[in-house]
Amino acid sequence: MSRFVRRSLLLAVLALVAVPFTAVGSGAQQLSEFTVTVKKVVVGTGGPSAVTVDCNSAQDEAAAQVVDVLNFDAQGNPVASGADTDFAIEGGAWVLEGSPGGGFECTFTETTTGGASSTAWTCAYTFTPISTPTASQIELAGCDAAAGAGVGPVDVTYPGSGDVSEQASTVVFTNTFGSAPLDPIQPAAQVVAQPVFTG
Repeated sequence: MSRFVRRSLLLAVLALVAVPFTAVGSGAQQLSEFTVTVKKVVVGTGGPSAVTVDCNSAQDEAAAQVVDVLNFDAQGNPVASGADTDFAIEGGAWVLEGSPGGGFECTFTETTTGGASSTAWTCAYTFTPISTPTASQIELAGCDAAAGAGVGPVDVTYPGSGDVSEQASTVVFTNTFGSAPLDPIQPAAQVVAQPVFTG
């Protein structure tokens, strides 16, 4: 299944119309815009890692689902694996942009830590509500929690385009690696004074 088709299933079929991710002409209702960003911070010297993103329709879990594995190198930079993904690499992060359709929920989990001695995460969410009486349940939008220890899961709820005009989330996983062991201190060579004989 192509990237465009999978993205349409997640972001447009929810609204029952398959639409491209472009602004519509003047006079028509503009599509709701959203941005999902996933970043990695590495403290110390580590190894490659990965974050799995699992998204489902908020209205019908069976309607559309996207599961992507986002890879990072040992320095925390996103790395394309060649596998088909809905995310793109932008500005040192994995980014997904488009329209949320009828709304959806995503779970972010670090599935490979690269041997980190400790992991933690943060989640930030912003949105602009539509100023109409029909906008509802937007108080449930966003991150379930702002921060936590471990590999997740990090849950984020994205309302549909009927509730918000734009929204964005940023999930950051931090991997901390212990410092390399120091070489053991070698004792100084023992100096033995030789006796001096005088005649």
